[in-house]
Amino acid sequence: MTAFFFSPHKNIIRHTLATRDDEVAPRHEILSAGTEVTLLDNGIIRFEPNTASDTSLVISCAVHGNETAPIEIVSAIIDDLLAEDQKCGQRVLFILGNPWAMEAGTRFVDVNMNRLFCGDWQHQDLTLPEVKRAAKLEAYVANFFAEEPVTATQRLHYDCHTAIRDSARERFAVYPFVAGRTLPETQKAFLDSADVHTVLLQQQAANTFSSFTSLQQNAESFTLELGKVRPFGENDLTRFEGIDRTLRRLIAGDALPDSPINPVDGFTVHHTIEKTSEHWEFFVEDDVANFTEFAPGTEIWRDGDDAYIVGDEPEYIVFPNRDIPVGQRAGLMLRKQSG
Repeated sequence: MTAFFFSPHKNIIRHTLATRDDEVAPRHEILSAGTEVTLLDNGIIRFEPNTASDTSLVISCAVHGNETAPIEIVSAIIDDLLAEDQKCGQRVLFILGNPWAMEAGTRFVDVNMNRLFCGDWQHQDLTLPEVKRAAKLEAYVANFFAEEPVTATQRLHYDCHTAIRDSARERFAVYPFVAGRTLPETQKAFLDSADVHTVLLQQQAANTFSSFTSLQQNAESFTLELGKVRPFGENDLTRFEGIDRTLRRLIAGDALPDSPINPVDGFTVHHTIEKTSEHWEFFVEDDVANFTEFAPGTEIWRDGDDAYIVGDEPEYIVFPNRDIPVGQRAGLMLRKQSG
Protein backbone atom coordinates (compact mmCIF):
# COMPACT_ATOMS: atom_id res chain seq x y z
CA MET A 1 0.00 0.00 0.00
CA THR A 2 2.95 2.32 0.57
CA ALA A 3 3.77 1.94 -3.11
CA PHE A 4 0.28 3.08 -4.07
CA PHE A 5 0.42 6.31 -2.10
CA PHE A 6 4.05 7.27 -2.57
CA SER A 7 5.03 5.62 -5.87
CA PRO A 8 7.64 5.75 -7.25
CA HIS A 9 9.09 6.82 -3.90
CA LYS A 10 9.79 4.55 -0.94
CA ASN A 11 7.99 6.48 1.80
CA ILE A 12 6.36 9.77 2.71
CA ILE A 13 9.71 11.47 3.35
CA ARG A 14 11.02 10.80 -0.14
CA HIS A 15 7.65 11.54 -1.71
CA THR A 16 7.39 14.85 0.15
CA LEU A 17 10.89 15.91 -0.90
CA ALA A 18 10.39 14.89 -4.54
CA THR A 19 7.02 16.63 -4.93
CA ARG A 20 7.69 19.75 -2.85
CA ASP A 21 7.02 22.11 -5.78
CA ASP A 22 4.26 20.04 -7.41
CA GLU A 23 0.50 19.96 -7.22
CA VAL A 24 -0.17 16.60 -5.57
CA ALA A 25 -3.49 15.04 -6.53
CA PRO A 26 -5.33 13.42 -3.59
CA ARG A 27 -5.20 9.62 -3.43
CA HIS A 28 -7.72 7.50 -1.55
CA GLU A 29 -7.78 3.85 -0.58
CA ILE A 30 -9.53 1.56 1.92
CA LEU A 31 -7.32 -0.92 3.75
CA SER A 32 -8.41 -4.50 4.41
CA ALA A 33 -9.47 -3.64 7.98
CA GLY A 34 -11.71 -0.89 6.63
CA THR A 35 -9.45 2.06 7.46
CA GLU A 36 -9.87 4.88 4.94
CA VAL A 37 -6.60 6.50 3.93
CA THR A 38 -6.32 9.74 1.97
CA LEU A 39 -3.14 11.44 0.80
CA LEU A 40 -4.50 14.97 0.86
CA ASP A 41 -1.45 16.86 -0.34
CA ASN A 42 2.31 16.85 -0.32
CA GLY A 43 3.32 15.51 3.12
CA ILE A 44 -0.25 15.36 4.45
CA ILE A 45 -2.05 12.03 4.96
CA ARG A 46 -5.24 11.16 6.86
CA PHE A 47 -6.37 7.86 8.39
CA GLU A 48 -9.99 7.20 9.36
CA PRO A 49 -10.83 3.92 11.13
CA ASN A 50 -14.04 2.07 10.28
CA THR A 51 -14.96 1.90 13.97
CA ALA A 52 -16.32 4.69 16.16
CA SER A 53 -13.43 6.77 17.46
CA ASP A 54 -13.45 9.27 20.30
CA THR A 55 -10.29 11.19 19.36
CA SER A 56 -9.24 13.42 16.49
CA LEU A 57 -5.45 13.40 16.52
CA VAL A 58 -3.05 15.64 14.60
CA ILE A 59 0.61 14.60 14.59
CA SER A 60 2.89 17.10 12.89
CA CYS A 61 6.62 17.36 12.34
CA ALA A 62 9.06 19.13 10.01
CA VAL A 63 7.61 22.57 10.64
CA HIS A 64 11.36 23.12 10.95
CA GLY A 65 12.96 21.07 8.21
CA ASN A 66 16.22 20.09 9.91
CA GLU A 67 14.50 18.50 12.94
CA THR A 68 14.66 15.05 11.43
CA ALA A 69 14.14 12.49 14.21
CA PRO A 70 10.39 13.17 14.50
CA ILE A 71 10.11 13.01 10.71
CA GLU A 72 11.68 9.55 10.69
CA ILE A 73 9.42 8.39 13.53
CA VAL A 74 6.27 9.66 11.80
CA SER A 75 7.29 8.09 8.50
CA ALA A 76 7.75 4.69 10.18
CA ILE A 77 4.35 4.92 11.87
CA ILE A 78 2.71 5.77 8.54
CA ASP A 79 4.44 2.81 6.85
CA ASP A 80 3.19 0.48 9.59
CA LEU A 81 -0.36 1.83 9.35
CA LEU A 82 -0.38 1.31 5.58
CA ALA A 83 0.99 -2.22 6.00
CA GLU A 84 -1.62 -2.77 8.76
CA ASP A 85 1.14 -3.73 11.19
CA GLN A 86 -0.02 -0.79 13.33
CA LYS A 87 -3.66 -0.77 14.45
CA CYS A 88 -5.68 2.31 13.56
CA GLY A 89 -8.30 2.90 16.23
CA GLN A 90 -8.48 6.70 16.08
CA ARG A 91 -8.68 9.19 13.24
CA VAL A 92 -5.27 10.73 12.58
CA LEU A 93 -3.94 13.52 10.40
CA PHE A 94 -0.17 13.37 9.80
CA ILE A 95 1.65 16.50 8.61
CA LEU A 96 5.20 16.98 7.35
CA GLY A 97 5.19 20.74 7.52
CA ASN A 98 8.03 22.30 5.53
CA PRO A 99 9.23 20.29 2.50
CA TRP A 100 11.60 23.04 1.27
CA ALA A 101 13.46 23.26 4.57
CA MET A 102 13.56 19.45 4.71
CA GLU A 103 15.28 19.43 1.33
CA ALA A 104 17.69 22.22 2.32
CA GLY A 105 18.45 20.62 5.70
CA THR A 106 17.68 23.92 7.41
CA ARG A 107 15.28 25.20 10.04
CA PHE A 108 13.49 27.25 7.39
CA VAL A 109 14.22 28.76 3.97
CA ASP A 110 12.70 32.26 3.86
CA VAL A 111 10.71 32.66 7.06
CA ASN A 112 10.25 30.73 10.31
CA MET A 113 7.07 28.78 9.64
CA ASN A 114 6.36 28.31 13.35
CA ARG A 115 5.71 32.05 13.66
CA LEU A 116 3.11 32.15 10.86
CA PHE A 117 0.05 30.56 12.46
CA CYS A 118 -3.09 32.01 14.03
CA GLY A 119 -3.45 33.88 10.74
CA ASP A 120 -0.09 35.66 10.97
CA TRP A 121 0.73 34.33 7.51
CA GLN A 122 -1.66 37.00 6.19
CA HIS A 123 0.86 39.70 7.14
CA GLN A 124 3.77 38.10 5.25
CA ASP A 125 4.87 37.89 1.62
CA LEU A 126 2.15 35.63 0.21
CA THR A 127 4.36 34.59 -2.71
CA LEU A 128 6.72 32.68 -0.41
CA PRO A 129 6.18 28.89 -0.34
CA GLU A 130 6.42 28.66 3.46
CA VAL A 131 3.82 31.39 3.91
CA LYS A 132 1.38 29.70 1.52
CA ARG A 133 2.06 26.38 3.21
CA ALA A 134 1.17 27.73 6.67
CA ALA A 135 -2.18 28.92 5.31
CA LYS A 136 -2.85 25.50 3.79
CA LEU A 137 -1.91 23.69 6.99
CA GLU A 138 -4.39 25.78 8.95
CA ALA A 139 -7.10 24.88 6.42
CA TYR A 140 -6.32 21.15 6.41
CA VAL A 141 -6.38 21.00 10.21
CA ALA A 142 -9.60 23.02 10.46
CA ASN A 143 -11.28 20.72 7.93
CA PHE A 144 -10.03 17.62 9.73
CA PHE A 145 -11.56 18.74 13.00
CA ALA A 146 -14.76 19.99 11.33
CA GLU A 147 -15.35 16.57 9.74
CA GLU A 148 -14.98 14.56 12.94
CA PRO A 149 -17.78 12.13 13.85
CA VAL A 150 -20.25 12.77 16.64
CA THR A 151 -18.44 10.13 18.72
CA ALA A 152 -15.33 12.35 18.97
CA THR A 153 -14.90 13.80 22.45
CA GLN A 154 -11.36 15.16 22.30
CA ARG A 155 -9.04 16.91 19.88
CA LEU A 156 -5.30 16.46 20.28
CA HIS A 157 -2.31 17.95 18.48
CA TYR A 158 1.31 17.01 19.07
CA ASP A 159 3.76 19.13 17.06
CA CYS A 160 7.06 17.26 17.25
CA HIS A 161 10.39 19.10 17.18
CA THR A 162 14.02 18.74 18.19
CA ALA A 163 16.06 21.61 19.63
CA ILE A 164 19.02 23.45 18.13
CA ARG A 165 20.93 23.55 21.41
CA ASP A 166 21.57 21.13 24.23
CA SER A 167 19.13 21.05 27.11
CA ALA A 168 19.66 20.29 30.78
CA ARG A 169 16.26 18.61 30.43
CA GLU A 170 16.57 16.60 27.21
CA ARG A 171 12.85 16.47 26.42
CA PHE A 172 10.29 19.11 27.24
CA ALA A 173 6.86 20.26 26.14
CA VAL A 174 5.49 23.74 25.54
CA TYR A 175 1.80 24.09 26.48
CA PRO A 176 0.16 27.01 24.64
CA PHE A 177 -1.68 29.67 26.57
CA VAL A 178 -5.47 29.63 26.43
CA ALA A 179 -7.27 31.87 28.93
CA GLY A 180 -8.79 29.84 31.75
CA ARG A 181 -7.26 26.54 30.64
CA THR A 182 -5.07 24.40 32.88
CA LEU A 183 -3.00 21.38 31.97
CA PRO A 184 -5.16 18.23 32.42
CA GLU A 185 -3.90 15.25 34.37
CA THR A 186 -4.55 13.05 31.33
CA GLN A 187 -2.11 15.12 29.27
CA LYS A 188 0.48 15.00 32.06
CA ALA A 189 0.05 11.23 31.87
CA PHE A 190 0.64 11.34 28.09
CA LEU A 191 3.83 13.34 28.60
CA ASP A 192 5.03 10.98 31.34
CA SER A 193 4.37 7.97 29.12
CA ALA A 194 6.36 9.67 26.34
CA ASP A 195 9.33 10.26 28.70
CA VAL A 196 8.70 14.01 28.71
CA HIS A 197 8.89 15.18 32.31
CA THR A 198 9.15 18.94 31.85
CA VAL A 199 6.47 21.32 30.56
CA LEU A 200 6.74 25.03 29.92
CA LEU A 201 3.38 26.67 30.55
CA GLN A 202 3.06 29.70 28.30
CA GLN A 203 1.58 32.85 29.84
CA GLN A 204 0.45 34.64 26.69
CA ALA A 205 -0.94 33.76 23.28
CA ALA A 206 1.55 32.94 20.53
CA ASN A 207 1.55 32.26 16.78
CA THR A 208 2.97 28.72 16.73
CA PHE A 209 1.27 25.74 15.12
CA SER A 210 0.26 24.30 18.50
CA SER A 211 -1.09 27.70 19.56
CA PHE A 212 -3.31 27.75 16.47
CA THR A 213 -4.88 24.39 17.27
CA SER A 214 -5.26 25.32 20.95
CA LEU A 215 -6.71 28.78 20.46
CA GLN A 216 -8.73 28.36 17.28
CA GLN A 217 -9.56 24.62 17.16
CA ASN A 218 -10.10 23.87 20.87
CA ALA A 219 -7.49 21.11 20.89
CA GLU A 220 -5.21 19.99 23.68
CA SER A 221 -1.94 20.81 21.96
CA PHE A 222 1.77 20.78 22.65
CA THR A 223 4.99 21.70 20.98
CA LEU A 224 7.20 18.74 21.90
CA GLU A 225 10.97 19.28 22.02
CA LEU A 226 12.23 15.70 21.92
CA GLY A 227 16.00 15.92 21.66
CA LYS A 228 18.75 17.44 19.52
CA VAL A 229 18.78 18.42 15.84
CA ARG A 230 20.64 15.94 13.66
CA PRO A 231 20.71 15.22 9.87
CA PHE A 232 18.65 12.43 8.36
CA GLY A 233 20.13 9.04 9.14
CA GLU A 234 22.19 10.26 12.11
CA ASN A 235 19.50 10.03 14.80
CA ASP A 236 19.67 7.52 17.62
CA LEU A 237 16.00 6.63 17.50
CA THR A 238 16.27 4.59 20.70
CA ARG A 239 16.26 7.97 22.48
CA PHE A 240 12.78 8.58 21.04
CA GLU A 241 11.17 5.30 22.05
CA GLY A 242 8.90 6.99 24.60
CA ILE A 243 7.13 9.27 22.12
CA ASP A 244 7.06 6.57 19.42
CA ARG A 245 5.49 4.01 21.76
CA THR A 246 2.97 6.45 23.22
CA LEU A 247 1.81 7.84 19.88
CA ARG A 248 1.32 4.29 18.61
CA ARG A 249 -0.78 3.40 21.65
CA LEU A 250 -2.87 6.52 21.15
CA ILE A 251 -3.38 5.79 17.44
CA ALA A 252 -4.39 2.21 18.22
CA GLY A 253 -7.02 3.44 20.65
CA ASP A 254 -5.32 1.77 23.61
CA ALA A 255 -6.01 3.25 27.03
CA LEU A 256 -3.34 5.47 28.53
CA PRO A 257 -3.08 6.22 32.27
CA ASP A 258 -5.39 8.92 33.64
CA SER A 259 -2.62 10.48 35.70
CA PRO A 260 1.20 10.46 35.54
CA ILE A 261 3.22 7.85 37.39
CA ASN A 262 6.32 10.07 37.50
CA PRO A 263 6.41 13.81 38.21
CA VAL A 264 6.00 16.23 35.31
CA ASP A 265 7.69 19.48 36.36
CA GLY A 266 5.98 22.69 35.36
CA PHE A 267 7.80 25.94 34.57
CA THR A 268 6.29 29.35 33.90
CA VAL A 269 7.76 32.39 32.17
CA HIS A 270 8.94 34.96 34.71
CA HIS A 271 10.70 37.34 32.33
CA THR A 272 10.94 37.73 28.55
CA ILE A 273 14.41 38.83 27.46
CA GLU A 274 14.39 41.38 24.64
CA LYS A 275 17.26 43.05 22.84
CA THR A 276 16.42 46.65 23.64
CA SER A 277 19.16 48.53 21.71
CA GLU A 278 22.49 48.12 19.95
CA HIS A 279 24.16 48.79 23.31
CA TRP A 280 22.36 45.87 24.96
CA GLU A 281 24.68 43.38 26.68
CA PHE A 282 23.83 39.71 27.22
CA PHE A 283 25.73 37.83 29.93
CA VAL A 284 24.66 34.30 28.94
CA GLU A 285 27.26 32.23 27.09
CA ASP A 286 26.41 31.17 23.54
CA ASP A 287 26.68 27.47 24.35
CA VAL A 288 24.53 27.46 27.49
CA ALA A 289 21.93 24.68 27.53
CA ASN A 290 18.18 25.17 27.77
CA PHE A 291 16.97 24.93 31.38
CA THR A 292 20.35 25.99 32.79
CA GLU A 293 19.79 27.25 36.34
CA PHE A 294 20.88 30.74 37.43
CA ALA A 295 21.23 31.61 41.09
CA PRO A 296 19.57 34.62 42.75
CA GLY A 297 21.55 37.80 42.10
CA THR A 298 22.87 36.73 38.65
CA GLU A 299 22.85 39.53 36.08
CA ILE A 300 21.38 38.29 32.79
CA TRP A 301 21.40 41.41 30.64
CA ARG A 302 22.12 45.13 30.83
CA ASP A 303 21.32 48.13 28.64
CA GLY A 304 22.68 51.28 30.22
CA ASP A 305 20.86 51.78 33.52
CA ASP A 306 18.36 49.00 32.77
CA ALA A 307 19.24 45.44 33.72
CA TYR A 308 17.70 42.11 34.63
CA ILE A 309 18.95 40.36 37.74
CA VAL A 310 17.61 37.02 38.96
CA GLY A 311 15.37 37.55 41.96
CA ASP A 312 14.97 35.75 45.24
CA GLU A 313 14.72 32.21 43.82
CA PRO A 314 16.57 30.34 41.07
CA GLU A 315 15.54 30.93 37.47
CA TYR A 316 16.10 28.88 34.33
CA ILE A 317 16.75 30.03 30.78
CA VAL A 318 15.34 28.64 27.53
CA PHE A 319 15.88 29.64 23.90
CA PRO A 320 18.74 32.13 24.56
CA ASN A 321 19.95 33.87 21.41
CA ARG A 322 22.01 37.06 21.34
CA ASP A 323 22.23 37.23 17.54
CA ILE A 324 18.89 38.85 16.85
CA PRO A 325 17.70 42.28 15.68
CA VAL A 326 16.82 44.98 18.19
CA GLY A 327 13.29 44.52 19.50
CA GLN A 328 13.19 40.74 19.19
CA ARG A 329 13.11 38.09 21.90
CA ALA A 330 16.48 36.86 23.11
CA GLY A 331 15.23 34.18 25.50
CA LEU A 332 12.92 33.39 28.38
CA MET A 333 13.61 33.24 32.10
CA LEU A 334 11.52 30.63 33.90
CA ARG A 335 10.59 29.76 37.43
CA LYS A 336 9.76 26.24 38.51
CA GLN A 337 6.26 25.70 39.85
CA SER A 338 6.08 24.52 43.41
CA GLY A 339 4.19 21.35 44.27
